[in-house]
Amino acid sequence: MRHLWSLLAGVVIAPLGWAAVAYGQAVMKDLTAGGSLAGHTSTLALAGTAFVGVGVVVGLIACLRISPVGPLVVALFYLGSTALLVFAPKTGLDAFDRVRNGLFGYDVSLLGPLTSGVIAVLGGVLLMAVFSGSRWRGKQDPDETASSSSDWTSSTSSTGTFADLVSSGAGNTSTWGGTR
Repeated sequence: MRHLWSLLAGVVIAPLGWAAVAYGQAVMKDLTAGGSLAGHTSTLALAGTAFVGVGVVVGLIACLRISPVGPLVVALFYLGSTALLVFAPKTGLDAFDRVRNGLFGYDVSLLGPLTSGVIAVLGGVLLMAVFSGSRWRGKQDPDETASSSSDWTSSTSSTGTFADLVSSGAGNTSTWGGTR
């Protein structure tokens, strides 16, 4: 069930993240059209908020230990889209060269994040999240955790105090200081 929720989150987040990056880039493009930025404007804060929002959401699905299926699907979608543009440019341009005119007053192009490499970077980050082994395992029962942690014992275990351990030299396996 956790894989299904992760997949659903990935399917919803992938296009929303792409659209938010495209919107942020459209705002930045419009702001810098006349040259450099001149001071702080509310539209600059809006573009920054869009970029930070995408970073937070992508970071959440990359770092949360629910399931790696969602990040894997989004990573494959993002990297596959980049590969389509690289290896079949005409098909990639036909597929992604869509401009939404007048979205909150800006012309938003879905091709912008793809050609700038932002989508490839996000896909790479999400792909690395898949390689965390703990994400593939489900939650352990508390009984299993307690029994597995009690199986390990130290070869120098003692029930004495810390001062007793230090004076006996137990656990001092370091050769760094030259003394043992």
